[in-house]
This record gives sequence, C-alpha cells and structure tokens, in this order.
Amino acid sequence: MKKIATIMFVLFVFSGCAAQFGSEAQYEAGDWYFLSGSEEVAQIKRDKSHLAFDNEVGKMAIDKLKSQPADTKIVNDVIQGYKGIVQNLSNHKVVQISLRDKNNHEVKSYVFGPVDSPVNFAEDYLLPGDYCAIFIANGKQVGDVKKFTSGPRQFDYFGKKYHWFAYLPE
Repeated sequence: MKKIATIMFVLFVFSGCAAQFGSEAQYEAGDWYFLSGSEEVAQIKRDKSHLAFDNEVGKMAIDKLKSQPADTKIVNDVIQGYKGIVQNLSNHKVVQISLRDKNNHEVKSYVFGPVDSPVNFAEDYLLPGDYCAIFIANGKQVGDVKKFTSGPRQFDYFGKKYHWFAYLPE
C-alpha cells in the first residue's frame, strides 16, 4: 500500500498542477479536471479575456476599413489599384523617383523638379502589395529607400486621404 501511495505522490509531483482539458468545449466552459492550481485558472481566464479583446479589436478594424471608401481606378472592369501620391519635397534637387515591387522590379518612375517647380508631385494608382521608393538625383541615390504598402488602409497626407505615399524630404 505504501508503494502505491508513493507512486501516486511521485506522479502528482511530476505531473504538476496544470489544468487539463479533454476538448476545446471543456476549455471554453472552464470545465477542467485533475488538479488545477490558482495560477493555471487565472492564466486560463486571462487567455480567454485576451482572445475576446483581440476578436473585438479585429472586428472594429474591419468595420473602420469598410467605412472608408476605397479610392481605386477601374478601367474596362479591371482594377488599376489604390490611389496614392509621389512627391519631391526637396528645395533644390531634380529627382527621379522609382517605385519598385518586392522583387526590386521597377513598376513606375517619375521625374520631379524642386518644391517650387510646376511639377513636383503626381497622383497615381498601384495594385495592392508591398513596394519601395528609390530617389535618384544627378545619377546617384539620395536619401533612404522608403518602404510602403498599397492597400485599403488610408493615410492623411497634407490634409488629403491616400492609400499610399512616397516622398523625398528636403
């Protein structure tokens, strides 16, 4: 009898006090069996609370995106992408701005004069995806490579709403 009690005690010590569940439904109901300590029960309650919060935040984000009208261009029933802006904010440089996809293939390219020139920005459309902007002045890259995403999310750019933007600062 002492051997059985000793074996049971050893199993108890090495099995810990972790909550155990037979199914997801038991977890959702908080119906645990075996031995559960207060830390495990508190962790289960925290997990359920965090999951409910994450679900609520996700629903709110989707509702917000749905409430923002997407500014897209459609030609012959084919979407051309989301509206964005490319701009040169440099006071003195003439700049080529090259937009490239994630494989570093040039998608679009623009040449803009300085801020006070008649043409220093363009509004255009890009298909959804990840891009980067490379700025070239006098045949050399200037500034950092700017990464951005074209998608349904809108940003405020100098008081106007765009789905993406890329600019060379001063």
